[in-house]
Amino acid sequence: MRSLSRFLALALTLAVAAPAAAHAVTPPAGPRGDAFYAPPASLVRGGPPGSIVWARTADPLVRVPGARRTITVLHRSRAIDGTPNVASASVAFPRADPPAGGWRTVVWNHVTTGAADSCAPTRTREDSPEREKMTRADPMVRALLEAGFVVVRPDYEGLGTPGGHPYLVGRSLARTSVDAFRAARAVARRIGPRWLVAGHSEGGQAALFTGALGRAAVPGTTLEGVVAMAPPTHMRDYFALGPLIPVAGPGVAELSTLAGLILHGAALAEPRLARLYREGALSDRALALLPHLEERCFLELGRRDSWGGLAPAAIPGPRLDAARELLYRVLDESDPRAVRIPAGLPVRLDQGVIDPVVPVVFTEELVAGLRRGGTDVTYRRYPTATHQNITAADQAVVPATAWIAARLR
Repeated sequence: MRSLSRFLALALTLAVAAPAAAHAVTPPAGPRGDAFYAPPASLVRGGPPGSIVWARTADPLVRVPGARRTITVLHRSRAIDGTPNVASASVAFPRADPPAGGWRTVVWNHVTTGAADSCAPTRTREDSPEREKMTRADPMVRALLEAGFVVVRPDYEGLGTPGGHPYLVGRSLARTSVDAFRAARAVARRIGPRWLVAGHSEGGQAALFTGALGRAAVPGTTLEGVVAMAPPTHMRDYFALGPLIPVAGPGVAELSTLAGLILHGAALAEPRLARLYREGALSDRALALLPHLEERCFLELGRRDSWGGLAPAAIPGPRLDAARELLYRVLDESDPRAVRIPAGLPVRLDQGVIDPVVPVVFTEELVAGLRRGGTDVTYRRYPTATHQNITAADQAVVPATAWIAARLR
């Protein structure tokens, strides 16, 4: 019966791929349900980063109108500690046939949804509390597909797959961007060597740190540009501000939730922090809430029975100073202001003027720093854009897509 099930899954994959069969490499068909994301250890270690474990037709909720077909891939990668792991991504193909040299590709990195497996965009459900965020960039993705580009959307390390998600850790985000592009090329031979990386918020940080790897980030291919929309900076300032806010509740819950996710991600990047947290760097209440970060998505974390019920001033413990230097070092290493873009790689930054999450002055400081370093930066402000709607059709979509098309033509 199991063999029959796998045969039917393979047949479905081939049927969906039929319009582009001449261009596709048929990967192993993955199992249904959540088992897709947790392969046996022998398969995890079965190839280099970017090689395919298996793939399947994307869930209808993951597909974007305008795509010829969309698949979900599980590919090999490396965890932040260097050990083999797997990561997931969706790959959407345009209706247009590939041009000479193969389809150009845009790797689109998503906004913050949380750190639990259920927060992965390829695992979205109708009742997901993060459904709106998971589809927020759909206008941008549709525009890219209409322009004839393949769009790859990584879930990030530990998001949907085994292991923790190193939230806002630049080198982890860059690795999943690169490996997702490798995986897309592994399943479709007609994806060419020219690509661009883009994203919003956490995804903007992912794009910038991918750009820091240079035009040859993936050997044998050319990274043609970077687009970052409202990338977060000044992470250490969230913690400097925290002790000044002694109340919890509306307007503050998001700050406490972000602090929890940042602390969790930093400890994955620097394991000594986990011990320091337990030894008094975090309060007892904050320690008790750490497991929620692997169980709930962002909006759920902001509720009163979770991080949203904890005042920012109540997060530090009596021995925070013992961890502060190490924590700030991790945060500073992943601040986009630390990024150095190699010569010749153009960058575009888009920012909403009324963004309450990433202040426009922070992004303009980032722009100035990149330009001082010699980077060719295109910068545009949107007077009516917030953090939530920068990827709306009437905001950055049209100008950003035009900029991308000019670099991938």
